[in-house]
Amino acid sequence: MSGKVSVDERRRLVAESLRVGNPGNNARDLAGQVDPRAESQIELAVDEIQPYEHNPRRATNAKFDDIKESIRTSGLRSPLTVTRRPGESHFIVEAGGNTRLLALRQLWAETRDPRFRKLVVLFRPWRSESHVLTAHLIENEQRGEMTFWDKACGIVALKSRLEAEQGRTMTLRPLEDALHALGLAVNTATLGLHLFATERLRTLGGAVTDLSGLDVKTMQPRLNALKRYAQTRSSISEDDLYAQVFEPVFRRIAQEYPHTGTFAVAATCEACEVGLAHHLGEPVESLRLALRSKGDRESRVDPSAAVAGFSADGDDTEADEFLTRARRFADAVGIAGFVHPEPRAAASLRIAPLTDGDAEDPARHRAWCLLAALLGQFEPNAGSSDAPAPAFLQWLVDPDDPSSTAFWELLACARRSGGLRRQPGVAGEAASASEAA
Repeated sequence: MSGKVSVDERRRLVAESLRVGNPGNNARDLAGQVDPRAESQIELAVDEIQPYEHNPRRATNAKFDDIKESIRTSGLRSPLTVTRRPGESHFIVEAGGNTRLLALRQLWAETRDPRFRKLVVLFRPWRSESHVLTAHLIENEQRGEMTFWDKACGIVALKSRLEAEQGRTMTLRPLEDALHALGLAVNTATLGLHLFATERLRTLGGAVTDLSGLDVKTMQPRLNALKRYAQTRSSISEDDLYAQVFEPVFRRIAQEYPHTGTFAVAATCEACEVGLAHHLGEPVESLRLALRSKGDRESRVDPSAAVAGFSADGDDTEADEFLTRARRFADAVGIAGFVHPEPRAAASLRIAPLTDGDAEDPARHRAWCLLAALLGQFEPNAGSSDAPAPAFLQWLVDPDDPSSTAFWELLACARRSGGLRRQPGVAGEAASASEAA
């Protein structure tokens, strides 16, 4: 019958319908709908990925040729991790991998080998600028590829990003807490060096590739001493002192460094002394003698002055922090009732003697002795040996002694790992005092 379709005709129609094929993938043309909402693997062309332009590691990777040759012969063994800023068409490297991406781009341009054109990458949804910068800092640190200067600039850049995102200015302690929360273990002493270096030593840092944290730590107190000396002789501001006296020295050293390849902290500081003496119109020998005399006087003060005299540089921030932490320590160990405000005393605190009952508690008694010694108010009874020896305390709080700094960093590591508390034979009272501190 003419109204019926034969079996053969039905088969032909079905076969034609199956040859239509899958619809094209036009998802990338749909703005705002292209990126997966969860971490996932995707395939991208190499020219769709851009390096992270704020990568804190500025120095060229010395192993670039080896990495490129390894990718040429064995392919990319570790997939790149990428993300994409909202509203942008290209992807960026999210957590290290700029070197590998550059090698892949060169290999594709040189060989046109399809192996280097398409990549399977790990995509992570966009979170924030600070998150990406943190990821690169952590990756570079783990690979051991960061110079002191690169890390300092990266940390300061991260500080600026965090402040912009949170709408507040961050002092050292909140910054340390924020970095720890992000997975970056940097203490306030190191953060202070980073901030000082990027603010005051930028000319040197940009030129001297082997500038180290120890170099900066050695220079900072000497330059601060010169600043205090200059301000007793004239009305010059710190900004003008650096711009007019120190900066010309730094520029000269930066210009010489490519030819000499060496940097000497002592010679740099001595050149700054010469520059300041010339600026003040006095013999450099007189300036150096005055600085040595002042240094000798300061070395003979009792240990409490090293702790309580935080405002010597005209900055009361550290003095306020010491006051706050002294009170917090006293409260944590249970002796807050014996600590009283006293504007005329060191650190503006006075500590009263413990009562008999509190004095019998070993942890409280030792904590009281430590705080009293730091405040310069320890008057031991006959035969008492609970206070730290003055020489030991002077060493412990000396910010310019690398061994003291290393000891504090060791203690911080022990506290984070809980290692001291796991050791057998440590008395419970000592652990309690450690916890309170």
